[in-house]
Amino acid sequence: MTAPSPAALVALKSALGDGGWTDDPAEIAPWLTEWRNRWHGHSPLMLTPRSTAQVAAAVRVCAEHRIAIVPQGGDTGLVGGQIPFGEVLLSTRKLRAVRDVTPLDDAMTVEAGITLLEAQQAAAAADRLFPLSLAAEGTATIGGVISTNAGGTAVLRYGMMRDLVLGIEAVMPDGEVFNGLKRLRKDNTGYDLKQLLIGAEGTLGVVTAATLKLFPVMRSRATAMVGLDAPGTAIELLARARAETGGGVEAFELMKRIGMGFVLANIPDTREPLDSTPPWYVLIELVSGEPGAADSAMERLLTHAFETGLINDAAIAQNEAQRAAFWKVREEQSAAQKPEGGGWKPTSSRKPPPPSNVSTPVPGSAPSATSATATSTMTSCAPLAATARPSSPAGRKGRRSSTTSSPATTAPSPPNTASAGSRPTRRVVTSRRWKSAPCRPFGSRSTRTGS
Repeated sequence: MTAPSPAALVALKSALGDGGWTDDPAEIAPWLTEWRNRWHGHSPLMLTPRSTAQVAAAVRVCAEHRIAIVPQGGDTGLVGGQIPFGEVLLSTRKLRAVRDVTPLDDAMTVEAGITLLEAQQAAAAADRLFPLSLAAEGTATIGGVISTNAGGTAVLRYGMMRDLVLGIEAVMPDGEVFNGLKRLRKDNTGYDLKQLLIGAEGTLGVVTAATLKLFPVMRSRATAMVGLDAPGTAIELLARARAETGGGVEAFELMKRIGMGFVLANIPDTREPLDSTPPWYVLIELVSGEPGAADSAMERLLTHAFETGLINDAAIAQNEAQRAAFWKVREEQSAAQKPEGGGWKPTSSRKPPPPSNVSTPVPGSAPSATSATATSTMTSCAPLAATARPSSPAGRKGRRSSTTSSPATTAPSPPNTASAGSRPTRRVVTSRRWKSAPCRPFGSRSTRTGS
């Protein structure tokens, strides 16, 4: 591949027309830097096609002139693959249409520039769930999460992005359009070409649209933060959770103490989620199609975990604000590491700052893990302030709110009407809240085993 010649740049501008490109350095600059500022690229031209036909036209010109292309979605990647270094930057952010949502088929077809959050909202408006969820969902695009085969927090229940794609439309390296927007699930007709494009990061073609799987909305959800001593214990806990719920584990996020310390030190409005400060944390989320069933399963799981010594501290979210607080300390891990620089890994002389203990004592409860008796207790959290969840720098972070038995009280904005350059943040759209109650002792390991 060669650097774009003046003639090639003119041909590209002509192919896309007004509004389909920019060579203004000020407009291109925000898309040349990786989010943690570790890579800074350069490009003579940013293409912003608004249709599959325009993407195909641009790729044909680049193929004719032997020009390299770097496709880019929401620019949320942390490894620099979306940053051009002299190549033409092809942004898919203006491919904005939700082509259809079909609840009877449990499928929807959206274009590559729709954000993950907007895809979730489009599904929710039809009383369906699109389950892929990750911290950058307010900015990450469907084309990007397909091209990187994103995992997200619900992999244990729903699989990776490649498991959620029924069909793909993409522009091949020669400018031809591959139209594979199937929605047939039992399809045994030869090669599954879409799987070559998923995870290929644009090397085999530019994804322009996809048909995605939808799922029924879960009617109950329970969220807990637990403390434990070692990662191996977390594996045992996960196995127990799967056995207890029969596949109802939607999230199981393991976090080390140093990451929690960085969040508490560098991210505003965060707090230590437990009374103790264990070396490892696990954020667990269980779901069920039966109202109330997830709460019961969570209590059974944690009761067994205490009695068998798998965990030493835990708290169950009692409302949406508490659930949001638990997820915030997980989702802000990358943002919390950013101020620490590139060499933040701990050494014997460098430790994360200790958190302040903001837990509310419960009269008559068992001693906390930090007391002289060191007995472990599990409580249901006291209500936290119902504050909005702030987004990380550049608005790249967001979080799906809890799905409940009642439909959303606020209809989501139509995804295809948002500004292509906007970076929306998450808002709570549920009408039912988890019950609000003061902290109650769940019991210590010693009292439950009779020791």
